[in-house]
Amino acid sequence: MRRFVLPALATAAVVFACSPRSHSAPAAARRAKPSGALLAHVDVQVTQGVQFDLAVANDTDKRVELDFTDGRTHDFAVLDASGREVWRWSRGRLFTQAMQNRLLEASDTAHWREQWDPPAGSGRYTVVAMLHAANHPVEQRVDFWVP
Repeated sequence: MRRFVLPALATAAVVFACSPRSHSAPAAARRAKPSGALLAHVDVQVTQGVQFDLAVANDTDKRVELDFTDGRTHDFAVLDASGREVWRWSRGRLFTQAMQNRLLEASDTAHWREQWDPPAGSGRYTVVAMLHAANHPVEQRVDFWVP
């Protein structure tokens, strides 16, 4: 009988070690807040150029941490009336490869602002404003007219 106990225990240990089991969620998933925690708004001002302001507000009563995988925290892209991209703020820029974060206190708002100098002539455009937070990505689109 003893000659069967040791091999049976060894087999049971191997089966247990190789069997599937549930794992806890990764840290980023545990920290993620339910959708609706951030409210985004894009303001467009057409004057001597076009100014974009991406405002991201923490609509909760708790602090929210925004995690960025590199130095590119935000971006703005301008599309013409046919949907073709005519300008992107990040094009041709270099960004650090260091991870970073930003804390948004309860009811706090963060702003990212950039400017675009449109080509001569008028036209209808769409700006796509993006927050590149790994745990709370945001994208907003706004149509505007250049006289």
